[in-house]
Amino acid sequence: MTATRTEPLPDPVLAPVLDRVLGRIVDIAGWGAALSGLALVLVVGGNVLLRYLFNSGSVAMQELEWHLVSPIALMGMAYGMRHGGHVRVDFLYERLSPRAQAIIDLISAVLMAILGAALIWFSIPYVGQSIMMGEGSPDPGGLPYRFLLKSFIPIGFGLMFMQAIAQGLINYRQIIASDGARAFDASDAPGTSGVVAQNGAGD
Repeated sequence: MTATRTEPLPDPVLAPVLDRVLGRIVDIAGWGAALSGLALVLVVGGNVLLRYLFNSGSVAMQELEWHLVSPIALMGMAYGMRHGGHVRVDFLYERLSPRAQAIIDLISAVLMAILGAALIWFSIPYVGQSIMMGEGSPDPGGLPYRFLLKSFIPIGFGLMFMQAIAQGLINYRQIIASDGARAFDASDAPGTSGVVAQNGAGD
């Protein structure tokens, strides 16, 4: 009777490739959110100058302000999740073991994936109706093609869903690796080799 060492299985060959591809897509979305944030600052500043220096304004420019909020929030969600930018309570989290942290992160990723899938499901008819109507601004001088703005809803939550799945798989592999390391350490614990040797002699 011999003791066997339990080690974590190597990751599939496609896993790192898929993670890199998804990471590139999420990073591009994050850059898009950042550029939208910069554009929002410029638009707000331009509107303030027009209003107070030239006593003028534009309905389209005012609508553009809250139009830019949509890609900032929806395209930035997956980026924040991937790079750990979301707010969380760390004074308890940091006191936990790496395995417990991975379990909490896995639960969080599963909940985020469920939320993302639900919002994608419920937003598709809403966005589809807007596209079929060719929805634009109801105000004179407003921005057209409002349906393009609404299309960020399923896109943004789709990215969040995929990132949550990827993050959950990473956390799952961390848990499996932790269990394998604990089994490995248990096999090398003092007294274990002696027990194994006695069992082998008895066989």
